[in-house]
Amino acid sequence: MAGKPVVILGVFVADTAYRADRQPRMGETILGNSFKLGPGGKGSNQAVAAGKLGADTTFLTRLGVDAFADMAKHTWQAAGVKAAVIDTPESYTGAAYIFVEETSGNNAIIVSPGAAMLISHADIEAHAGLIRSAGVFITQLEQPIEAALKALEIAREAGVTTILNPAPAARLPDRIYALCDYVTPNETEAEELTGIKVSSIDDARRAA
Repeated sequence: MAGKPVVILGVFVADTAYRADRQPRMGETILGNSFKLGPGGKGSNQAVAAGKLGADTTFLTRLGVDAFADMAKHTWQAAGVKAAVIDTPESYTGAAYIFVEETSGNNAIIVSPGAAMLISHADIEAHAGLIRSAGVFITQLEQPIEAALKALEIAREAGVTTILNPAPAARLPDRIYALCDYVTPNETEAEELTGIKVSSIDDARRAA
C-alpha cells in the first residue's frame, strides 16, 4: 500500500482460551475440554489485519521481557508489521483468560494488560515523530486513556486522520471527540457513549 503509514497505539495480550462444560465454583477444580494459546489485544489485532492487507503498519506498545513478548514480536513479523516496542522488564506482557462454556458458547474473560498499562505521556512524546508521519492513526481504550488522548492530540495537530475504537466501553471526556475523525463503537459501546440501547439499524442511526 503506497502512501503514508498506518500507526496504531494499543495493547498486545496472549489469549489463553479454555473450553469446559461449565465454570468451576470457587475453590473447585474441573477438567476442561480444550485449550488454545494465541495472540490477541484489540490494537495488536488491528495492526496484524492492516499488515496482512498490505498497509505499511507500525504498532506502538509496551511489552514485558518474556515468552509472551516473543510471541507478540513473531506475530507482527509474520504479518509484516513494524514494532515500536518499549521493553518493560519490571512488568509482564499482557494476557487474557477466556472461558468458553461448551454447550452455549457463552464466555467470560479476564484481561490483565501488564506492561501496556504503563504506557505514558513520555512514551507518546518519545514517539511523536512516528505519529506525525502517519496517514492514519488508530487507538483504543485498553491502554491508559491519557496516553490515547496525548497521541490523538499529536496526530490531530499534524493533520493525520484519526480513528478511535472506544473499547472496552467507557465514558469518554468530551474533548476526545474533537480529536477523532472516526469513532467506531459496537452496540454495547454505542449504548455506553450515548445512553441509547442499540438493537436495530434504526437504533444505530439514532445513536450515531
